[in-house]
Amino acid sequence: MEKTTDPQLILLIGSLVTILLGAISYGIYLTLGSGSKDLRDPIDEHAKMHELGIAHGHRKK
Repeated sequence: MEKTTDPQLILLIGSLVTILLGAISYGIYLTLGSGSKDLRDPIDEHAKMHELGIAHGHRKK
């Protein structure tokens, strides 16, 4: 078996790994970091609307 030491291949794989790890890190930061304060929970909001009786346009008849 021959070893592949093509610099372009190493650069390509390194770039893809860097982009992937960067995207994962950014997602973790958004979820747990200071950016998480701006996120909203649509499921929780929907459940609260059900408790108030205003979800799905429910009307009392």
